[in-house]
Amino acid sequence: MTKKTEYIQARKSQLNFYREIPLYIKRDKNTFVLYKQKGITIDDMRISENTYPSVLYIKSSDKIKGIQEAQKAFNKKIENDIKSDNPEKVKETLVNMVNETLDEPRSGSLEGVYDTVDILVSDYSKEHDIIKNLIDISHKDYSTTLHSISVMALALGFASYINLSQDETRLLGLCGLLHDVGKTKIDPEILIAQRKLTEEEFEKIKSHTYRGYYILRECKFKSEYIKQLSLCALEHHEKLDGTGYPLNKTENQLAKFSQILAIIDCYEALTNDDRPYRSAMSPFDALNEIIGRDVKSGKYNKEIFTLFIQSLSTAVK
Repeated sequence: MTKKTEYIQARKSQLNFYREIPLYIKRDKNTFVLYKQKGITIDDMRISENTYPSVLYIKSSDKIKGIQEAQKAFNKKIENDIKSDNPEKVKETLVNMVNETLDEPRSGSLEGVYDTVDILVSDYSKEHDIIKNLIDISHKDYSTTLHSISVMALALGFASYINLSQDETRLLGLCGLLHDVGKTKIDPEILIAQRKLTEEEFEKIKSHTYRGYYILRECKFKSEYIKQLSLCALEHHEKLDGTGYPLNKTENQLAKFSQILAIIDCYEALTNDDRPYRSAMSPFDALNEIIGRDVKSGKYNKEIFTLFIQSLSTAVK
């Protein structure tokens, strides 16, 4: 038996993945007892018991390890979904996996998405046109998770079109998936507000850029990845003419991947089926009326914009 302060409630979505993590039940208000030991899973136990408690607990020190176990299981499922040629299932599993990861966005958990992107850029994934299909699958509800997955898919499609190396493709995909990680530190009520934000609220939204930068700087990716990931989180709302945020950087100060993601992020945001504060635009109108206009006024890179349009044309063929 142990004291309450050492324990947190285990996420139900992760229970079946815990093999190396013990699970506990609450005996009374202040004590917990072992329910499942290391080395087996809930599925193993259900064979003999046919049930398990609706509420289980883990030691708070095991939280990151639990996310890592869940990530491994989700990544294995993504591989199987690809082999089954089921892009809808791939995206569903991706959403679940990214939701789990962004629930605890820090070093120890974020690194798990490296293997996810690695699976998506594999030769087997290309053979099944998984990236193309992920781009084609429409959204039903707006969320940071769905937006991030879609930006990643568009970034991977762009990387493939311009023939980036596999390592650069993997990195650009990771940058797309994690560019908005700072939003996990923003009040959700502000993120989903279906009204015009106050100036103070918009300043809080803008803070997701440097919040993401500092989160990613602490991760244990290889050094070049950390540099690019953190810069993309910081710079994806900057403009070439210095009118963006948070630092009003100009073209010669911005990383190339940041300039790519600035266009992709804007395009995905404009064409998303269900933003909380406005209706979606058609791809043509988004590219022509908004992004194209900003390209002409010097806010976005013209060459990247042209290549992005061409990559979209290739994706829908």
